[in-house]
Amino acid sequence: MVEDERKSFRSFKDLKKLVGGDPQPPSEEDPEPEPERGWSFETEEGAGEAAGLEEVGGDGVRGRVDARPAAFGPMPEGPPPYRDRESEEMELLASFRVRTVFPADVHAEVGDLPADPAEADFEGREDLRGELIFTIDGEDAKDFDDAIGIRAREDGRVEIGVHIADVGHYVRPGTALDEEAMSRATSVYLPDQVVPMLPEAISNRLCSLVEGRDRLAYSVRMVFDESGRRESARVHKSVIRSARRCTYRGVQEQLDGEASEAARELAHLGESLRLFQRWTRTQQDLRDARGSLRIQSRERKFLFDQDHEVRTVVDAPRYFSQGLIEETALAANQAVGDLFRERGLPTLYRVHPEKDPEEVEAVARMLEEHGIRVPEKARLTGRDIGRMIRTARRRPNSQALIQRIMGLVERATYEVKDHVDVAQHFGLAREAYLHFTSPIRRYPDLMVHRWLWALESRGEQAQRELAADELVAELNQLAAHCSAQANVAEMAEQAVGDLKVCQYMHPHVGEKVKARVLRVSPYGLEVLMEDFNVTGFLPARAIGERIQVKGPTATIRAGRRNLSFTEGHPVAVRLKDVDFIRLQLMLELA
Repeated sequence: MVEDERKSFRSFKDLKKLVGGDPQPPSEEDPEPEPERGWSFETEEGAGEAAGLEEVGGDGVRGRVDARPAAFGPMPEGPPPYRDRESEEMELLASFRVRTVFPADVHAEVGDLPADPAEADFEGREDLRGELIFTIDGEDAKDFDDAIGIRAREDGRVEIGVHIADVGHYVRPGTALDEEAMSRATSVYLPDQVVPMLPEAISNRLCSLVEGRDRLAYSVRMVFDESGRRESARVHKSVIRSARRCTYRGVQEQLDGEASEAARELAHLGESLRLFQRWTRTQQDLRDARGSLRIQSRERKFLFDQDHEVRTVVDAPRYFSQGLIEETALAANQAVGDLFRERGLPTLYRVHPEKDPEEVEAVARMLEEHGIRVPEKARLTGRDIGRMIRTARRRPNSQALIQRIMGLVERATYEVKDHVDVAQHFGLAREAYLHFTSPIRRYPDLMVHRWLWALESRGEQAQRELAADELVAELNQLAAHCSAQANVAEMAEQAVGDLKVCQYMHPHVGEKVKARVLRVSPYGLEVLMEDFNVTGFLPARAIGERIQVKGPTATIRAGRRNLSFTEGHPVAVRLKDVDFIRLQLMLELA
């Protein structure tokens, strides 16, 4: 395919007309391809493999996934692009084999569910409807799967309750609902749409811990001493009624003592929120002392106009109140993980392995060129990573340095572990840590709920079942599937975000843009277009030839001149074109 033909494609529909081959293969003029973006375009029939969705067992989990009916089509709710099968957004989701609609067998089962729990569902549960319990989420959230409460005791201890939607009460093994949830394994959170793991009748209504409605929950009740150490934990089924649906912003304004309407509306929660604030800070201090990695990463947020066109791209605000919810979730997840470990039983854990020593050495050599010293020790800790990141934040090219430092951190996965082969989480500096707090949007959490209840309700029989080799083998397949699906979801989210950037910037083709060099590489320059708050890539071949990179500076020969570009420094670029195939902005020097 020649260069002119590549320029003629403006949509994924055009790309589908191609027969075979990489849309931009290496050529004699460009023997070294640009860095891999992490996904490739594929038709529905062949999608998924490039994203890491490998076979995980013929007749087991893989067979059950393959047996599910087709589930791709226009979504009944949401912005216009997701209701149009031919839109670029839907073409992208198809390339990742995202299941966007629910098959008929799922709709049939959902139709038999009530709008609210029945009185009979409360039997055998602790009634916590008299306690002060509330949710804290983002302003756009609809699936509230965790609620919290706190009480100070006279002896100086603090009792915290983390109450999680009891999804397992409605999503039972052997049902179409369960098979569909397992196939998806996770909800997919796009810039302007959510592709849920469970139908909205469950995720946003029946199981969602909405304000003022009776809801079934799985509660983790924990007692912490004055130093923040957990003394005890108890897990049980309950019925709760959330007193208030709070937002991160509203809670932060209340904690900061602002005279806003949102803060005034939460005045009755002020004492609880301040108690949570003190507990959270103590927990964060303990995490830091333990060597846990805490990173406040930049998250882009798209704002849309009335026609659902991207109006602007901003950095999402980061509130302390988000850390409050993170700490309660960490505490509850750890308490449940410890319970399985104490009983000597396997389950699905969240495992974050250490990086291979040879890979660490390679990254360390590269960081040394940038003046960042990696400690010479047998094993790095999250504290070591955090110290390097804090050093990097003081540099003008901090964003690029942090990306490089994160090369020392491995990707987390789901794995089956037990009390002998104990799960390790490098980033959190924890053992036997699992996911329990988000069963509405993560299938591993639902599985942990299910086995926890089996142990509570069927005792020794369930323990024998959970320890059986056949079940452990199936759990291993499930762990691999859930890990792969989490990776696919992450890539789909990134890809749709990049598509939104392309749509946003297309009207500005030909314009000169003020930018700043974020990162240099042998391939070229990654730059931030500051007026638009989006990044683009300026290939070295579009500037000149014979690029040399030394530390944060790239030198490129352009004719008789040597041009120098340093991370953190300004550069003037022109938006030459928008590549809707590779989802990239094509830049040139202005």
